[in-house]
Amino acid sequence: MGGGNGHVLVFLVSVFFFIISSSVGGSQYKQLSTIHVMNSMAKGSGPMQIRCKSRYTDYGMQQFGEGTEYRCGVREKAVYYCMGMTGRRIASWHAFQPRRDGNRKAVFWLVKENGIFLSWDNSTWVRKSDWETD
Repeated sequence: MGGGNGHVLVFLVSVFFFIISSSVGGSQYKQLSTIHVMNSMAKGSGPMQIRCKSRYTDYGMQQFGEGTEYRCGVREKAVYYCMGMTGRRIASWHAFQPRRDGNRKAVFWLVKENGIFLSWDNSTWVRKSDWETD
């Protein structure tokens, strides 16, 4: 009788972990949107370091050069922050906000000498953040 109860317990625990992993895994890998960050700094300014993350996902520090683009996926309805560094300049911004960007398949960011600009159509830009220096 003790062996039968053990098998039932193992079965129930297995079902529980399957349900939990399915619900977490499903939301974790479904891409809701894409964050595009384009480096439009002046020629000769060198590569830029960027780190984008949310409460649940951290893409780590990445480097991308002038005229190139960095992309990362939005996997959960959470605020995604990006921090950019180039030379002695540093900037941070909310790259994805569920209330602002929730229904958009792409959120575009343009990094220029005079600030960080947001667009949803990759052509109309609004400055959202400024550079700071140390």
